[in-house]
Amino acid sequence: MALQTHVIRAVFKRNVLSYFASPTGYVFITIFVFLGAFASFWQDRFFAQNLANLNTLNAVFPYLLLFFIPAVTMSLWAEERRQGTDELLFTLPAHDYEVVLGKYLAAVAIYTVALLFSLSNVIALSMLGEPDIGLMVSTYFGYWLFGSALIGVGMVGSLMASNVTIGFIVGAVLCAAVVFIHRAGTILGDALNELVGRYSAVPLFEQFASGVLSITGLFYFVGLATFAFVLNVALLRRRHRGGQSVLADRGIHDFVRVVAVFVAFMSLTVVAGRFDFRPDLTAEGLHSLSSETEELIDNIDPERPVYIQAFFSPEVPQAYTAKRQNLVNLLRQYDQMGGDRVVVKIHETERFSDAARQAQEKFNIRPMPVYTSEGGRGKQDEIYLGMVFTSGLEEVIIPFFDRGLSEEYELTRSIGVVSRTARKRLGVLATDADVLGGFDFQSMRQSPEWSVVGELKKQYEVERVDPAADYPADLDVLLAILPSSLNQEQMDRFQDYIEAGNPTLIFDDPLPLGARGELLAMAPSEPKPREQQQNPFGGGGPPPEPKGDIMGMLQGLGLSWSIRDIVWDSYNPHPELQNLPPEFVFIGTNSGADMPFNQDHPVTSGLQEIVQIYPGRVQSANTSGVTFTPLLTTGLESGRIGYQDVVTRSFFGTQLNDRVPHIFDPRDYILAAQVKGSIGEGGERSVNLIFCADIDMISEQFFALRRQGVEGLEFDNVTFVLNAVDVLSGDESFVALRKQRRQHRTLSELEKEIRVHEEARLEKQEKAENEAQAALARAQQQLESAVQQIEERTDLDDRAKAIQIETVRATEQRKLDVSKSIIEDEKEQEIELSQIDMEREILDIQSRIRLLAVALPPIPALLLGIIVFVVRRGREKRTISEARQARR
Repeated sequence: MALQTHVIRAVFKRNVLSYFASPTGYVFITIFVFLGAFASFWQDRFFAQNLANLNTLNAVFPYLLLFFIPAVTMSLWAEERRQGTDELLFTLPAHDYEVVLGKYLAAVAIYTVALLFSLSNVIALSMLGEPDIGLMVSTYFGYWLFGSALIGVGMVGSLMASNVTIGFIVGAVLCAAVVFIHRAGTILGDALNELVGRYSAVPLFEQFASGVLSITGLFYFVGLATFAFVLNVALLRRRHRGGQSVLADRGIHDFVRVVAVFVAFMSLTVVAGRFDFRPDLTAEGLHSLSSETEELIDNIDPERPVYIQAFFSPEVPQAYTAKRQNLVNLLRQYDQMGGDRVVVKIHETERFSDAARQAQEKFNIRPMPVYTSEGGRGKQDEIYLGMVFTSGLEEVIIPFFDRGLSEEYELTRSIGVVSRTARKRLGVLATDADVLGGFDFQSMRQSPEWSVVGELKKQYEVERVDPAADYPADLDVLLAILPSSLNQEQMDRFQDYIEAGNPTLIFDDPLPLGARGELLAMAPSEPKPREQQQNPFGGGGPPPEPKGDIMGMLQGLGLSWSIRDIVWDSYNPHPELQNLPPEFVFIGTNSGADMPFNQDHPVTSGLQEIVQIYPGRVQSANTSGVTFTPLLTTGLESGRIGYQDVVTRSFFGTQLNDRVPHIFDPRDYILAAQVKGSIGEGGERSVNLIFCADIDMISEQFFALRRQGVEGLEFDNVTFVLNAVDVLSGDESFVALRKQRRQHRTLSELEKEIRVHEEARLEKQEKAENEAQAALARAQQQLESAVQQIEERTDLDDRAKAIQIETVRATEQRKLDVSKSIIEDEKEQEIELSQIDMEREILDIQSRIRLLAVALPPIPALLLGIIVFVVRRGREKRTISEARQARR
């Protein structure tokens, strides 16, 4: 039966004009915009994350709809009943579904207008940084779909109520059932936990909020709206029948229709989930297969196909649902794209099943215990999320996919490794860093292998290189961590190997804190010093063999490195990590440096943020024939300090100094560089070396952060070392793919304002340091002047002079010590006050942003409401006779 569009148009126009003709409608829109802005910008989490996105709003938006959607729908039916116009509406020559559709479209139009007003959130983000426009479009489309689906549910509540208040309450309860259904897994049991968790409103909305136009989500929300529409029509027909039981003939027909629509929309959603098409709107294309992946699959030899076996638990906790779904979707794309070259088989693996036994016995893939929180309570599960890649005799095993790992990169790299005839060879030089692990006979403990080695083993054949023997001749690249621990004979052999043109990657450090220290806490109290620790009680073994001259070796290779200089930088884009000292150097695109990452070099182009801990600095040695290329550079608020200023010595050994003087230096400091070219008089020797003046940047914590995927702490430390190895080995096939991740879009404008106050703090600190030094110099000069006056006296013999000088020296020294203490206290007080002033200024900036971002957006809707109210009152006065108007 054809729709009567004029009926739909009339109902639509009547409800829209009725809503916007009343100031009450604008009040609800004003509150909606205000609460959205409040959720976006008022929370401390927004400034702690320092990201130009709507994550803070996304977390509460479903619950915000529980207020606004019932406010829009509560009067659609209940107000008709209160005014008695419902009977007139039902007598119109129109079908019930036309009336329902007109009202539904009117509510959707009202909600759309409210969303347009809330675009002020995007405007505010654009003023603070550079948000991803594609992500904003996808997110707002998710807002619109979610709200449009809940409007149909809210209309059911209005239809069931006798007045608008009850309509609001019933609508809110029904909408809450849709919003909170994904948390019902603990009530429904584990059998339905995954199904409900995957196909429910909030998890599907989160896909849109991540930048994906999920077809599954589209089917779900459209299906939910359709189901609610049919239910509205069925309830409306029941009212026509005077509340006749659903067991009546017509009632049974409507009941079956509603159930059929529900089953149909759920089935379509599940089917769409099996063949999910997910257009990607993010600027970085994070959810689309890259051209590198497509090229790799096209180049696979059909005679050596790649077989992929995935061992996935059929049910996983909600926190891992998206990870499992992404892996399954990617595997299907690989299977479809690869044809006979890529064969994929997914094993639904449950505990104690045949698939579980095969995974454990053949590939040592075991269930991984994971701790999650669902329904407000902690829960530990053991799940399978492992994968095996084989091609010929080559095999790569990924025992478990942690949430932070990039799915496409891990899959593509594994396919690329097994599809090749042979892996490249990586040598790891054995030094005091003990990178490869093994048994330590001194401590009688097993030392674990560093995570960086385990990561490299996924791609390279890794072997240990003995520094006291001839190096293997067939290495593609050599990795040397802490070569400064070598003796001179080993250092000479190491230098000869580099000067033979062998690609080498070096990590060394003026103050290595240990690869297994705490990243987000203060450094351990006993770092590894350059000097040999002395036993305070005497004794001990023979003195260690002297270390080789690494600075001289690097100087001969075209690179200057001072083993005593430590770099600091006050730039820190993470407010939640402000307790870290400036020796934790954050290298980022907004640090103020001209080029913090060398964008012309494949190792560092596209990187966004790296952290180094108490790093050193490197410079060009101005060696002819050698090209010196900086890779990592500090920002504008940096400087350098000496090793002796960073550490203090006590009876218990060497400890970190908690009062380090920081003198600002406007120069940029290079933290990593590449030297490449010919050296020697005739250019008979060559060098291809990348040197990084920090070891702790590849410590265990950065690999743990990468695996866990901690939001806001997506550092590129691991990417840097993997890129450096690939570039030196001559294989850059995974470099571009490795860098593919969401751009770290910080609140750059806010950072600029903060940087001004940070520079002012550094100037005050430098002034305090200079004044303290001048005061100490004056006190010292007074002491020397008093001594000189006694020495110049002629009326005293030498013995009397010596006695008076000693007396004066002792007296003046006591005064000097007191002066030093006072000067140091005043200096520390000035520095502390400058820090307090800067923090207060930052809080003032944040408060100003909060106020403007929250208070301004609701004003346009509120002004419209006031205008409508004034116009309406004016019309009422003109239509009421003066005799009936109330007199004051």
